[in-house]
Amino acid sequence: MNTTRVVGRQGLRLLGGTVLARSMDLALYLLLARTLGVETFGRYTYALSFTLLFNALSDLGIATVLTREVARAPDRARELLRPCLALKAVLGGFTLLAVIGIARVGPAGAGGLSLVLPIVAGMILNSTAMLYDGLLRAEGRAGRSGLNLLLQSVASLIAGAALLGVGLGPQAGAFAYLAGGVARLTSAAWWSRDLWGARAITTAPSSHPAIAAAAPRKLDARAILREAAPLAMSAVFIALYFRIDAVILRSIQGERAVGLYAGVYRMFETFALLAVTFRSVLFPVMARVADDSAKSLGVLCRKSLRLHLLFTIGVAVFFTMEAPAIVRVVLGPAYAEAAPGLAILMWALPGSYMADTLLFLLTAQRRQALGTWAVGITAGVNIVLNLIMVPRMSFVGASVATVASEWLSFALLFVMFRRAAAVPGMASLMWRPAAAGAMLAGGLWFAARWHAATLPAVALVAIAAVVAYPLLLAAVGAIGREDLAMLRALAPAKPAAGVV
Repeated sequence: MNTTRVVGRQGLRLLGGTVLARSMDLALYLLLARTLGVETFGRYTYALSFTLLFNALSDLGIATVLTREVARAPDRARELLRPCLALKAVLGGFTLLAVIGIARVGPAGAGGLSLVLPIVAGMILNSTAMLYDGLLRAEGRAGRSGLNLLLQSVASLIAGAALLGVGLGPQAGAFAYLAGGVARLTSAAWWSRDLWGARAITTAPSSHPAIAAAAPRKLDARAILREAAPLAMSAVFIALYFRIDAVILRSIQGERAVGLYAGVYRMFETFALLAVTFRSVLFPVMARVADDSAKSLGVLCRKSLRLHLLFTIGVAVFFTMEAPAIVRVVLGPAYAEAAPGLAILMWALPGSYMADTLLFLLTAQRRQALGTWAVGITAGVNIVLNLIMVPRMSFVGASVATVASEWLSFALLFVMFRRAAAVPGMASLMWRPAAAGAMLAGGLWFAARWHAATLPAVALVAIAAVVAYPLLLAAVGAIGREDLAMLRALAPAKPAAGVV
């Protein structure tokens, strides 16, 4: 079975679970937004954003290193997991102490601990679950990983709705996050038990010539930390420019601004997290292809960036043109003034998707230190932009800062990746989906003048856009026979003649 079929099928399975999971996450988030009101919702969102700033501290890139090494040497899964779990236990305790200590003196004061504590506990459980998910993805069982995410979201939604029903207020969201962490860790550990349990099956060594010929690399706890250090710094910087905007908004503009921004940011984040689905399946392939010629990795990069642009430009155009109606329908009239923030924020998606793939392509090559420099510069620029623009433009300024940061991150990572692997045809890669997006924008602008801000109307426009956009892509030559061949490759293979 070729790489396209393997990646495609695993990606579709993981995508199915992830889309359902993110839909439930969004449903819980919208339930919280509507039930709590703008200011109380802003208080919960601030606690969530503040706590997730420490997410990198609970992982330090260890899960990524484990996935990469198991993809290269499947027979070492149990051996590599042990030091990773020990490191996670130490890091979890340190993270808990750090969050509690800093939260007591932060803008929310000691009163915010009732929200922060359940969230940090759930965050640590999720961080541990990433190890078991990494084993599943490295072994080509991404569908099971998608199921773990789905069970996490189901548990969160049920717990959140129940706790809101008994009047727990913003604590309902915090304990829902914890319930999701428990569900995900339990599920991930159970599905991967054949890889780490006492009777773990020893998989045959990789058949890839370059990997099979290489001597096994000794990876104890210290070696894992050395490998993960650049990834840890990258994760810290990424957390900063994904989460610091809510903290700055809370400090300068107050909880109402945070609530308005959080409502639209969750829509952006829901789509942004889908990039992780694609990369999660592709990363083990990246790790193996990295041992081939630079040309192979360059081709893989170009195909990935192309798919990202085809998808994200269409999404960004739709949300930009329909932002006022979407905000009123999804969040309610109380959030109507947040529409300009949504219209701008969705243009961070193309940069975010492409930057994520490039960061992990560098990691597959063991050049993760270059990625650290890129995201470090991006984080610094993002903080400066937020400090300049939030006092003047409130949450709209935060949206502009996010878009600028994501595209800057992509540009820096692309320059660094091209030092070792050429990526041909980038100009043609970009202008065709941009042209199709411009034509789609014209049609949506015309439609927006004639339909009301109601759920049926927005849904009808969305369906029309889903049908029209691929046709526009085909009209400008952005998709063609190659894409049809790829879709055929994803179909189940027919059994050979005479095979029952």
